Amino acid sequence: MKIRFLFCSILFAVTLYCPFFSARANFVKGGFEAFGNIVAGAGWQRYRIKGTPTNIIPTDVNGAVPGVIGGYSNAIRINREDEFKFFLDQAELDLAKSFGENVRIRSDLDFGSNTLNSGPRFTNGAGGGAAVGIVVEQAYAVANFFGAEFLLGRFNAPIGFEKVDVIDNFTISRSAIYRSLRPNTLTGVKFYKAFSDAFDWHIYVVNSTLTYDHGDMTFQSTDVPGAGTRFGINWGDEGKKSTVGLSGIYGNDHPNGKTHVGFLGDVDWQWWITDSFSFGGEGIYRQVNTTSSTAGRRKNGKYYGALANFHYDLSDVFYLNFRYDYTNDINGPTNSGILVIPITSTTGTPTISLTGAKQQIHEAVLDGQYAIADNTYFRVEFGYSYMSPALLESQQVFGVAGIFAYAF
Repeated sequence: MKIRFLFCSILFAVTLYCPFFSARANFVKGGFEAFGNIVAGAGWQRYRIKGTPTNIIPTDVNGAVPGVIGGYSNAIRINREDEFKFFLDQAELDLAKSFGENVRIRSDLDFGSNTLNSGPRFTNGAGGGAAVGIVVEQAYAVANFFGAEFLLGRFNAPIGFEKVDVIDNFTISRSAIYRSLRPNTLTGVKFYKAFSDAFDWHIYVVNSTLTYDHGDMTFQSTDVPGAGTRFGINWGDEGKKSTVGLSGIYGNDHPNGKTHVGFLGDVDWQWWITDSFSFGGEGIYRQVNTTSSTAGRRKNGKYYGALANFHYDLSDVFYLNFRYDYTNDINGPTNSGILVIPITSTTGTPTISLTGAKQQIHEAVLDGQYAIADNTYFRVEFGYSYMSPALLESQQVFGVAGIFAYAF
C-alpha cells in the first residue's frame, strides 16, 4: 500500500513539474475543442413488388435501398416483406486544435458498425462484409494565407443540399442523389475564399471525384486526380442564411486509365422565404464514360436527378419538413443483365450501376422534429418510395422511423 502511494505521488509530481510533461499539457490547452453527436433510432418498412413474388429490390452502388431505414437495411427485400431495425447511425467525436490565428487541425471520428446496423459507410465494400467500426469522416490541416484557406487532408465535399451527418439534415433518410450520384467525402487539397458575405468559392484536387466514399477506399483506386469547384451566393441573416451553390466536378472513375473521364454538374439552394419557412433543393446531371470496346457495352452511364425540400418552423422547438426527390438512371444494365458502366481499366468488365438498375426512382418523406432540450432532438419520419425498373415490375417501399439525436 505504501509503495503504491509513493508511486502515485511521484507520478503526480513529475506530471506537474517535469518540463516534458508540462510542455505536452500546454500543447493541448490553447485553442483545443472536443464536440460531436450521437444519433440512434428504430424504424419499420414494407416492400411491395408487383409481379413475381421472388423479385428483389436492388441495392445501389453503396449497398443501400430506398426507404426510411434503407441505409440501415440488410434484409432480403422480397415482395410483401416487413423489416424492423434498431440502429445506431453513428457516435461522432470531433477534435480540433488551433495554433495561433492562421493554422488549425481537425479530425472527425465516426463510430458504428455493421452489427449495429450503422449503414453502408461502416461496411467493407458495397454494403457487405465485416464491420469497420471507425470511419475517419474528416481529418485535415488548414492554413490561412492572405484571406484564403488552404486545406490538406480528408474533408466533406462542398456540394449538394444534404449533409454527411444525419443530425445536420432536416430528414432521417437521404435521397438517391446523395446515396448514389455525388461524392460525400474527399481526400486531397482544397482552396476556399470568401470574397464577401455574399460570395465564396471552393476549388479542390482530390483522389476520387465521382464515386461515393465509404471510408474503406473501395472505389478510390484511380491513378490520376480529379478536380471540382463550387461557387456560392449567400444572403440573409446568420442562422437563416439563404444560399445558392453552383458545382462542377471532372475526374476519372476508372483505375489505370487516363481517358474516358466522367463529370457532373450540380446546383443546390436553400432559400429562407420568411423567418420560419424555407424552400431548398438540388439538381444534378452525372455522366460516367465507359472504357469498353465490346459491342453492347459502349453506352456511357448517364444519370440525372432533382430534389425539392419544404421546411416550416412551427415554433422555436418544433418543425415540419417535406422532401421529394426524383432520380433517373438512363442506361443501367442491358437486357442480358450486362451493365453498361464498367468502372474498370481496359477490359470492359462491368460492375453495378450507380442506382442498382436502369430505373426511375420517386421518393417522398415527411418529418417532424421536437427539441427536447438544448441540442437534444427527437425526429420522426414517414416515407414512401416508388421505383420503376426497366427490366422488372414496379416496386414500392413504405415506412416509418424515429431517431434520438444529441449534439455536444
